[in-house]
Amino acid sequence: MQPPPSTQRLIQGLRPGHVYQVTLKVFEFYTVVCTDIEETITVPATSQITFSKAISSTSIKFEWSSVTGADGYFLYVEKLFSFPAQKYNWTFTSLGGQVDDLTPSTTYNCYVYSSNSAGQGARMVQPPTGVTLVSTGKSTARVTWNPVSKVLLYQVSLKDNDNPSNDPVIRNTSTTSMDISNLEPCSTYTVGVSSVNIFLVPGEPSNVIHTTSMDYSCASGMVTVTWDLVFGANLYRATAVDGTGAALNCTSASTSCQITSLNCGEKYQVHVTAISDDCESTSNASSLFKTVPCAPANSQTIHDCSSNVIVFRWQPTNNTFYYVATAEDDTGKVTECRTPDNLCYFTNTGCGQFYKYSVYAVSSDCNSEVTRPEFVRTAPCLPTNVKTAAECHSDMLVTTWDSAAGALSYTVEAQGNTGETYNCTSSSNSCAVTGVPCGEHLSVWIVASNDNCSTDKVLGEAAQTVPCAPTNVSASVDCSQDSARVNWTTSIGSLLYIAVAQDSDGNSQSCSSMGTNCLIEGLKCGQNYTASVIGTNLKCNSSARMEVTFMTGRSES
Repeated sequence: MQPPPSTQRLIQGLRPGHVYQVTLKVFEFYTVVCTDIEETITVPATSQITFSKAISSTSIKFEWSSVTGADGYFLYVEKLFSFPAQKYNWTFTSLGGQVDDLTPSTTYNCYVYSSNSAGQGARMVQPPTGVTLVSTGKSTARVTWNPVSKVLLYQVSLKDNDNPSNDPVIRNTSTTSMDISNLEPCSTYTVGVSSVNIFLVPGEPSNVIHTTSMDYSCASGMVTVTWDLVFGANLYRATAVDGTGAALNCTSASTSCQITSLNCGEKYQVHVTAISDDCESTSNASSLFKTVPCAPANSQTIHDCSSNVIVFRWQPTNNTFYYVATAEDDTGKVTECRTPDNLCYFTNTGCGQFYKYSVYAVSSDCNSEVTRPEFVRTAPCLPTNVKTAAECHSDMLVTTWDSAAGALSYTVEAQGNTGETYNCTSSSNSCAVTGVPCGEHLSVWIVASNDNCSTDKVLGEAAQTVPCAPTNVSASVDCSQDSARVNWTTSIGSLLYIAVAQDSDGNSQSCSSMGTNCLIEGLKCGQNYTASVIGTNLKCNSSARMEVTFMTGRSES
């Protein structure tokens, strides 16, 4: 993570001659707002001249080592003790070449550079000679070497041969010796010393092998201490003391014993006491070892419902190189994060997922126990296929949708022309909104929720309720024997009106209009009729709340 306002970051420890994909993510709080991906290549590894021979008084033949990522090689030949300096260079794509037309009986300084599109690799210098290593304790040693002409800096690397996947420990020094500490017991190490060139790139190392004693078991939390027999002793006691001064010990008449019940995350110093019938003698030599890291404590997750980023953090532990945090979703897919810090950012988490987070600490030889899992339920996915219909009920809207992953409940909200809202809640994929007035056109939204988060509102199809019933219904016959004109006041939501006149025998006639009246014809003379009017939106009909009676005119005969 790079805090603002900085817009650059130096990434070290990359392999030479490799193509890297660099991804930059911009965070706003815990949300990734944009991502950029670029590819780049590092300069090739450093090549070294492996063979050189003067084949004539004016020609030298060279060979050099192949290195990763190199497209070509530049061979430089520099004439010593010349002023101004005389330097010549040649370009090769092979691993060898010949230089001609040199001056006889002349000393030349020769070196090779590898190259690719990113630039030139560094120049090698010869390794030190006379590298020796002397143990100065159970967990310490001193390495020394002979100086190299014109070299001002040396690099010492320490690699654990028993754990080749562990990165080597690397230190620089300007002297010709270095003290090494914190060596693990019963382990074999390769110690290399390299000369560092003017570009601060180390050359080929001179290596020596070193082996330590003591054996710590990560699984059982037990250490086996070994020693040499001493004259006059008939019993030995090995004592391990932690950082608080608490001690554990074991005794044996032979050359080893096992100390158990060691605490996690501790650094113990071990010494051995030789015991005779009358006396005890404790060796000046002692050994240090570290126990398995404790499981990280107080793990917790941070999740903003509006973001697809989950932050997982924990307390740091002792004796830890790095941490491995994992996230497992409902399908069993595992995402892993390795970090030397005490938190991980898990991006691109899916909606409607139930994640399980755990972490463990990694040391040089041991992994801690895995923490108890932390669980996070992400925001539900958005509901889809949202549809609403009044189904011609007088005061009800029925909304349906496809179930959304991770949702435990849904809330439907309908807003009418006046701005008044109506809602309902359901745990299934349908919901009935009641109390909705007639003749309304409504906007319908749905929100999916779980016990942790809710989605944004999802807009569904607009809905329309049943039309309101026409009012102020009246009828006039104007002495007509076979017709009557029915009048009414318009109602909200109606596109068309239908007037019906029915006699006492159940016979009926009707008329329709988009206005406020219509003429019902085909009636019988001198009959009593009951008239009513309904409104319709061509899908649903209103109720006929008002009825009026009238009598048609009688025949004169």
